[in-house]
Amino acid sequence: PFLPEGLVDLFMGAIGWIGSLVGVTNDATSASSDFADSLVNQRKKVQLLEAELGLLQLQYQREAELMRQIRDDESLSIQERIDANYELGKVLEEQLQRERDIASESLYLAELELSRNKNNVELQVALLDAKTKLAEIDERITGQRSEQLTNLNSLNREREAQQKEAAAKREEQLKKEAEMLQ
Repeated sequence: PFLPEGLVDLFMGAIGWIGSLVGVTNDATSASSDFADSLVNQRKKVQLLEAELGLLQLQYQREAELMRQIRDDESLSIQERIDANYELGKVLEEQLQRERDIASESLYLAELELSRNKNNVELQVALLDAKTKLAEIDERITGQRSEQLTNLNSLNREREAQQKEAAAKREEQLKKEAEMLQ
């Protein structure tokens, strides 16, 4: 659906040549050439970012899973588990931002492409796909955040229960000590 870089260059050269024949100033040709250059550069940037995306997702998923394992390890203290859950939230936020940045570059490319040919259905579909990709990222990370917040609430309830149990034990110990003194 997209013109290869060579065709864009050839096309832009033809526009410049035709422009000089009909007396169009070089400013219009220069603006067209600048746009074509920015389009080609954006395509390259998006291509690299999308190639990087798969690796990034795996790295973030691994880091998030390690935080989940620490959070769910009942042999650790409640505070260690809460801290891991907090770190999980930070990982998810960072992942969301990085993935949104990449998806936004794809969206920008789709908008640039479409601006050249607003009636092209394939370019309209590419724009919708780029918007859908952003929505999917938001939905996936929101679901993971929901799980993280649910676990935070559970950990806080567990901490409260432990504190109540410890307070009850201290109270029982004080009663025993008071009885022994009498």
